[in-house]
Amino acid sequence: MESKPSDKTLFAMDLTAMMAVEQLSQETKQPQEKVLLDFMESNAAKMLYDDSTKLWWDGPSATAQEFKSL
Repeated sequence: MESKPSDKTLFAMDLTAMMAVEQLSQETKQPQEKVLLDFMESNAAKMLYDDSTKLWWDGPSATAQEFKSL
């Protein structure tokens, strides 16, 4: 059975997502709301919230880069 991430890990994932979205919004000059919707529908978000990938460990810049590369 797959274990669920702890509340602290989920908080770190959420914070990483929001910081990545802010970075992507600044880079693309698009509203954060649009970038957030695009990000949350992406494979990068799936990877971020899959604790086995540990993408959140690498921080928001790596997460933003993963989003851009997909």
